[in-house]
Amino acid sequence: MIDCREPERLHEICLELASRGAFGVLVSGGCNSEGYVPLETHLDAIQRVKDETNLFVAVHTGLLPAWLARELGRAGVDLADFEIFGDGGTIPLATGLDRTPEDYLDSMRWLLRSVPHVVPHICVGAHRGRVVGELMAVEMLSGLDGVRELVFIVFTPTPGTSLGGAPPPEPGEVGKVICEARRIFSGEIALGCMRPRGRLREEYEMAALLSGVDRMEMPSPATVSAAREMGLRIGRMNACCSVPLDARGWLEWSDA
Repeated sequence: MIDCREPERLHEICLELASRGAFGVLVSGGCNSEGYVPLETHLDAIQRVKDETNLFVAVHTGLLPAWLARELGRAGVDLADFEIFGDGGTIPLATGLDRTPEDYLDSMRWLLRSVPHVVPHICVGAHRGRVVGELMAVEMLSGLDGVRELVFIVFTPTPGTSLGGAPPPEPGEVGKVICEARRIFSGEIALGCMRPRGRLREEYEMAALLSGVDRMEMPSPATVSAAREMGLRIGRMNACCSVPLDARGWLEWSDA
């Protein structure tokens, strides 16, 4: 990740990337005490990037207020990645915030009114590695107009944090959640970048593949081979898995 804490630095880096032929950028960062990435300091820089380049600009938002959702839209942000929770007890464990699932749903609604593409992310196992509320989140999202894609990520313990000693969910549990979500949600489903790697990597990927995901971030060669054997048509996107397929230049279909 390129350090762009200063707005002018973000503008400079984006101009450089555009001159080198980049299609887009993801603007991210840590959340403040209210639970959102403080993008308000970079709104003018983002708008300048959109005015001066053809870059596709995606952002990680966090639990943002209505006014910031509107300002992101005015600045020209193309896509917002937004993590949502369906269980109230999981929120303080995972984020340290005293908030509710309805608060997250409100932020989703504000983003959907302001930003062209809003892609919710659901973390399987965020409740100390247990599956609690993930399908409630899917049910919440299924009632919203404009949600065309859903990304599942998988709880990955981070050493030194309050959940550093918690186990990740079993691959089979992840597969069950995705399989049920496939029944509830009519849009595209992806397995995102945050998931345990190492010896369980292919087990998570195969569980997701067999459960009906449409996309997967950087699958292993074994998973790609399995998808071919299943008769699936395989395409490659040189972009984040949440970027819409109709964005120009992103998708290349494999001949295999």
